[in-house]
Amino acid sequence: MKKGQLRKHNIDILFLMVLFFIFTFSGVSVLLMAVNSYKSVVFANESNANARIATAYIREQVRQHDEAGAITLGKFDGNDCIKMSEGEGYSLYIYEYDGFLMELEAKDNSGATADFGNKILEINDMSLDEKDGMLNVTIQEKSGEELNMKIGVKSTEVESDEE
Repeated sequence: MKKGQLRKHNIDILFLMVLFFIFTFSGVSVLLMAVNSYKSVVFANESNANARIATAYIREQVRQHDEAGAITLGKFDGNDCIKMSEGEGYSLYIYEYDGFLMELEAKDNSGATADFGNKILEINDMSLDEKDGMLNVTIQEKSGEELNMKIGVKSTEVESDEE
């Protein structure tokens, strides 16, 4: 009888070990699924926040500089840019360079280049267009999503008839 009891005891231990491994595997699997879910939520929130930052930044800068003739679209060191006059020969440039939304405040004709600017946010591309007093800005995020934004420039240059 001792032999049968011993064998039963080994089966009980084996059963408990298998049960423990199943429990451990299930716990680790649930933990990994939770981590992946958390990563996707964080990525979505980061992407949404980046979209809001880029659009809010550009919109606020345009509104701050909205004076007659102060905002123009052009090229800065070969990149499309929004040029905003700061007064006394200084301008603020907002442009895309090397995968980043950049800003640079520089004296006009100072010879500054695009790499002198401050990095605001990582993006893939930015395109600019102006039509009927509206700035059309399209930003392609690093995730590939495109954001279209229209900003109304309220002030326009008034031509006078006086000479």
